[in-house]
Amino acid sequence: RARNRARRAGTTTASATMRQPGPGRAARVAVVGGGAAGLAAARELRAEGHTPVVFERGNDAGGVWVYDPRVEVDDVTGTDPNRARVHGSMYASLRTNLPRECMGYESFPFTRTFAGDDRRFCGHAEVRAYLAAYAEHHDIAKDVRLRREVLSAEPIDVDPKAVVDANAASEKDSFSERWGPRWKVTSRGPVGSEDARVAVETFDAVVVCNGHYSEPRTPSYANAERWPGVQMHSHNYRTPDATFEGKKVVVLGAMASGEDLSREIATVASDVVLAARGFVPGAPKNDFPVESYPKNATLKPGIVELIPERSGVRFEDGSVEEDVDVILYATGYQYAFPFLSDAGGAVSAVDNCVSPLYKHVFPPALAPSLSFIGLPWKVVPFPQFETQARWIAKALSGAAPLPPRREMLDDADAFERSLESEGIAQRHAHRMGDAQFAYNDELRALCGSPPLATWRAEMYAATGARKRSQPASYRDGPIPWSDEVMRLAARAEATAAGFGTDPARDEVEVRAA
Repeated sequence: RARNRARRAGTTTASATMRQPGPGRAARVAVVGGGAAGLAAARELRAEGHTPVVFERGNDAGGVWVYDPRVEVDDVTGTDPNRARVHGSMYASLRTNLPRECMGYESFPFTRTFAGDDRRFCGHAEVRAYLAAYAEHHDIAKDVRLRREVLSAEPIDVDPKAVVDANAASEKDSFSERWGPRWKVTSRGPVGSEDARVAVETFDAVVVCNGHYSEPRTPSYANAERWPGVQMHSHNYRTPDATFEGKKVVVLGAMASGEDLSREIATVASDVVLAARGFVPGAPKNDFPVESYPKNATLKPGIVELIPERSGVRFEDGSVEEDVDVILYATGYQYAFPFLSDAGGAVSAVDNCVSPLYKHVFPPALAPSLSFIGLPWKVVPFPQFETQARWIAKALSGAAPLPPRREMLDDADAFERSLESEGIAQRHAHRMGDAQFAYNDELRALCGSPPLATWRAEMYAATGARKRSQPASYRDGPIPWSDEVMRLAARAEATAAGFGTDPARDEVEVRAA
């Protein structure tokens, strides 16, 4: 079983002057996306001697943690490719589902407050302020170009399909075969703005950090167009407003957002049905106690049909709910990289499996000059972002050379075959869970870095156990916390590294008592 978890983690025209490759090679690197992953990339690239340029389409760095009250009013299901898009998916009440200590970057602990929210499971504004402080601490804000969208990133000097074929026979010591192609990156400011001009630049490498929480993954059902109620994706949910007040609402999807939103909507709706594929009320495999849900909430298995005549919804168990007013699809998001359409098919995203990839990061045909940060999910993201970014930075400098392309491709193929043999759905290719910690340690070993402290994995496990037993209140105790030993270890680590550790609110309350 441990071996299977490890396998699932994948362990198996302005031009700048370029330095020649060799020990300590310095590269000019385009980073697509200025969220938590893009900032980590900038930090690690700078530390390794590279020059990062971070392209952020929004008005501020922070990515998904920048709250945007706007929604896509012309298509709230998020299925129309021509809709006026809103990048943000954050809802107003969102709080982290991990303790701040656990989710913080290794190089900048999250053990004090940055925007006045001292809760361990803080709101999104606190995380956004933490990311701004991270950028300031590492002096990387200067590397971020705001309001610049990358339209395309195109490899030059090489045919990406030919690279793998050539290296199947021999590994020639040429520039492009060692370092991958250079890239022509085309970017643009907001349409209609003073900075709407298109710019074309040449880079040694591209690091993709555009996230995967902005392109809704909405299911398709027969009769959906004739169904009389409101259908929307959680991407366009912000508050429990009049859309839900006094209504009968079906929420499809019981991952983190579906669970949170069903409970919040239940405070204003007349009835809420939380539906999830394969759900069997009371079965041991279901995470949360049935009694933990609001009294006006019902649990059902997944949706199989919409019934327009009765505004009905039929579920996997054959039951039907009639007179449904709203269906909220909390069904996740799609990986999308439209700016890589000219990459010669060297990497693709089908059913949320980005392939082929060496250890979830490098497409073998274009490595190391094309890489991805942040594809794995069900992970503690920030420290993993830094780990992946460090590996990329060292691969680009030559400090952590990658295997031959054919070896990387064989490893990627073996990983995908293992998914099939273990019956793991393609859409779960990048799902890690507990396997994330062995994966992080492996990448850190490739970088010559020690493993992350064990308190992180222990805190993650303790939080998961508390969430399963107390899903409605796990963010607020009970006090003392079930992970108190790990919390103290995290704070001691931060103090030893010279970082602040403000007292958390619960500590103040306990001391006062």
